[in-house]
Amino acid sequence: MAEARSPLSHRDPIASANGTLALKELKFLGKFVLRGADDEIGAAVAAALGGAWPAVALATAEWENGTVLWLGPDERMVVVSDVEAIEIAGVFRAALAGMHHQFVEVSDYYTVIEITGGPAWKHLSKTTTLDLHPRAFPPGMAAGGTFGHAQAILWQTRGNPDDMPAFRLIVRWSMADYLWCLLAECGREWGLPAQAPVAGERLTIA
Repeated sequence: MAEARSPLSHRDPIASANGTLALKELKFLGKFVLRGADDEIGAAVAAALGGAWPAVALATAEWENGTVLWLGPDERMVVVSDVEAIEIAGVFRAALAGMHHQFVEVSDYYTVIEITGGPAWKHLSKTTTLDLHPRAFPPGMAAGGTFGHAQAILWQTRGNPDDMPAFRLIVRWSMADYLWCLLAECGREWGLPAQAPVAGERLTIA
């Protein structure tokens, strides 16, 4: 049986020499898009997950096995580990039985790039018009945006080791290599090594 390959399986994690900034792919996370009226499905999901339901714009809600991200008034994304994806899908489908909703697995459509380090928000700010200052984009927040020429969802996680800022970019498979290389280029200031795009894209933002 062929070994499963992630969108960035050809890229090893990279970091600055002094460890202030690092990039890595979080491979094979389970991802589901959930759509439905908030007042109808929110209570059912929260009950099934022990209260995990982001009820306000751009929020996330965590439970023992994963995180629910608010993407829009009637849209959420659920992110879990790969080994729990089948079980979690069953929990959601049972909780939402009989309700008008859409619950679709998109695990293979997206991958996740994690950016960690003290300057992570300044580094990411080079790629997007989103305001990523800690006062405006705190841990637990998620938002969709454009990063260079790639559309992605940015999520700052909570409770990271040593209070080290950690951001996750959820990006389509087809744009993952370009975004990885753009992030490396924007991190040269902090010592990230250059990465050449496999498709030869120009690493410019304008």
